[in-house]
Amino acid sequence: MEDLSKIEEYAGLFLTIDEIAILLDVDPAELRRDIRHGKSDRARAYNKGKIQSILEVRRQTVEFAKKGSPAAEELVNTYIINQKKNE
Repeated sequence: MEDLSKIEEYAGLFLTIDEIAILLDVDPAELRRDIRHGKSDRARAYNKGKIQSILEVRRQTVEFAKKGSPAAEELVNTYIINQKKNE
């Protein structure tokens, strides 16, 4: 089986499942099924990589918003609304 750390790394770079499958030389349909199922090691690695990168981007966005960036402030407001909806 492929290295789960590679799936995590590639997902964190926002590669598509098809692109990840090519790099790992695995069947794209099988990888997609595993990720969609959500309970496999592959799915956990994929989601962790993606969410860690999203966290980094959001952290930067919040910092820009605190410094007065109108675009960042708008994004942060969206994050706040989405967070409240999910509570």
